[in-house]
Amino acid sequence: MDKKAIGQMQLPLFDDIQPQQTSALLACLQGCTRTYDKGEYIFLDEDPIDRVGVVLSGTVHMLKEDVWGNETLLAFIECGELFGESFALRKDNSSKVSFMAASRCEVLFLSTQKILHPCAESCVFHQRLIENMFDIIGGKNRQLMEKIEIISKGSLRDKIMAFLSMEAQQAGSPTFKISLSRTELAKYLCANRSALYRELNALEDEGVIAVKGNTFTIL
Repeated sequence: MDKKAIGQMQLPLFDDIQPQQTSALLACLQGCTRTYDKGEYIFLDEDPIDRVGVVLSGTVHMLKEDVWGNETLLAFIECGELFGESFALRKDNSSKVSFMAASRCEVLFLSTQKILHPCAESCVFHQRLIENMFDIIGGKNRQLMEKIEIISKGSLRDKIMAFLSMEAQQAGSPTFKISLSRTELAKYLCANRSALYRELNALEDEGVIAVKGNTFTIL
């Protein structure tokens, strides 16, 4: 994706930055893009991260694997959202998780050092970008708190309903589409996939929810 196309996108990181300033911004922050195929790893656990990633298309998953090989889906990062910043902004910038392309996706990378240390030109957009980044980080912290609330529920049914409630609130509608497959949702809820299928079927049979593919309706 070229710089002009990026400038036309509604990216929260670039809020209140004029589209015509995008080329200068990307040059200042050493911006570059890369495309990943589904299943390809962007960063592996313990990789050093010196760049902030912005998802331009597709979805990126943040994963953690334990010593037994069990994988947990910690977060799903969708178009316009950041990833890797929590590690890139630390002195010890080694990643403690893996980031994988959950679908074919394009990612914009920005140099962390260039973000933190404005150039000699004192670009007018730089302060606005830093403010946007901290606002986004605050929002992501809230999302992680919501996930903690979801997985702390006592039963799988309660976890499912808490997740669906959160998605409905974000969509502003009782009908919404999720980007996760059933396997991915099971990983996100720290649940067994077969148990998830059974509980979703039970909720649908009881008239609590309606499901069509990845579209859910809370009844």
